[in-house]
Amino acid sequence: MTSARSAPDPSPTPPRPSDEAPPGPRGGRGTGNAADFAVDPLGFLARCAREHGDVVSLTPSNVLLAHPDDIGRVLVDRGGDVIKVRPGEKRRGGTGFPLAMMNSEGGEWSRKRRRLRPAFRSERLAGLDAAAADAVARTLDRWEDGSVIDVHAEMSRLAMHVGAVHIAGRPLGAEADALADAVAAIMRLTSSPVRLPSWVPSPVNLGLRRALRSLDTALEALIDGHRPDGGATALGLLLEERPTAPFAEVRDELATLLMSGYETTADALTWLVHCLGGAPEADGRLGEEARRGAADAEGAEGGGYVAAAAREALRLYPPAWVISRIAVRPVRAGGYRLPAGTVIGISQWVTHRDERWFPEPEAFRPERWLDGGGPGHRYAYLPFGAGPRGCLGASMAVREMEAVVRALRARVRLEPVEPEKVRARPALALQPLGVRAVVRGERSGK
Repeated sequence: MTSARSAPDPSPTPPRPSDEAPPGPRGGRGTGNAADFAVDPLGFLARCAREHGDVVSLTPSNVLLAHPDDIGRVLVDRGGDVIKVRPGEKRRGGTGFPLAMMNSEGGEWSRKRRRLRPAFRSERLAGLDAAAADAVARTLDRWEDGSVIDVHAEMSRLAMHVGAVHIAGRPLGAEADALADAVAAIMRLTSSPVRLPSWVPSPVNLGLRRALRSLDTALEALIDGHRPDGGATALGLLLEERPTAPFAEVRDELATLLMSGYETTADALTWLVHCLGGAPEADGRLGEEARRGAADAEGAEGGGYVAAAAREALRLYPPAWVISRIAVRPVRAGGYRLPAGTVIGISQWVTHRDERWFPEPEAFRPERWLDGGGPGHRYAYLPFGAGPRGCLGASMAVREMEAVVRALRARVRLEPVEPEKVRARPALALQPLGVRAVVRGERSGK
């Protein structure tokens, strides 16, 4: 079978005529592409890149970039030519918290990122290991040897506990249900092939409105009950600006921090458990390292085999499976001139599974990250984005993943149950559905 892709070419791509559009399914025209994307986003994007190359017209105003060269230029080198949020998009939509950093641009975005950055510095992350150990201990007290668990539900509880301690300074009480309900409502909305306008009183829209109202009430109680902590937590940093930052801004920021830290980490942990379940040798090696307590084991920098397995799971199943930018000035990619107004899509799902950068791309191989290994291109691996708008909490998420799986695997083994029924649901995050496991206690000294 022939492919639009070829081996990497070191020579620069020659510019094309300014009016030449990139190739794409149906010539990049028609509503059929939008329909195909709505029904099977992952399969559609992978097929587009495989059949049409590294720059693909999806619609007259939407383009997919798959080559790391172009990805790096858009996300890093040409930051002033692209934006994430269109001017004027400030209404609180179905999934939006418009005053949060992630939904801001320009000077507002810079100010908000500077405000939160201290909470995610390496010295502030030291408490994650203790929080993870405590959360895992509480979890294992509930599990019985031989019981079958819903892995995503259990990882969600763990991630919510650890994330809330770091972000808000304490585990969530009644607020946890409101947060979980809001996340579930947003995932239902963003995974639906047909999305009705927010003003339509559909069951999905009505459920989301109720969930967001409950979340507002819970966040208000959390904010009002927080005691000054000298900026030790993200919430503490936000409240230091409370006299000048309106409540709505603090609420939106706290909501996005808690929701992204909870859902994406739970998804990543669940995918890691799923991957290990299908790779007994990798699981055994990780278990041995966890029981040795080898946080600084030889191999992958910063965590040994545990870190390598976490990176590999994030490669195969990146919670952030697609991101987009909007060109405010013409941008060149793959020799094509993309006019201002083009929505540029970048899919981690596609680029992470490209055999040019990752041999045997469909295989779970943590070894590829050991001894200085990794992708064949700097921007071929970007589970947390890249450039100035890369995820502020990336270090926290990775450290939490490693701490949780290390603490869990030191004491139990999770045997997969009907792994063939597991599927990915591409919503706002890449959710794992159907991941179940049998809990097996590890014998000491094994």
